[in-house]
Amino acid sequence: MSPADIPSEIAIGGIYFPPILFAIALGTLLAAIIARLLNRFGLTRFIWHPPLFFVALTVLCTRLVTLLLIPV
Repeated sequence: MSPADIPSEIAIGGIYFPPILFAIALGTLLAAIIARLLNRFGLTRFIWHPPLFFVALTVLCTRLVTLLLIPV
């Protein structure tokens, strides 16, 4: 792995943000969209603990976004 492959900070307006921050934001947005679709089609009635499910879904979506966007 060369130094060019390591993800670096993203500068916006002179403020540096880690790439994982954007992955978390996109993962949370994706999880919210999926949760809303599940709610619209009435599939959330099969979920035992919706807040816990949303947290797990957020973690999974964030990991998926990280695998796709941040090269390792």
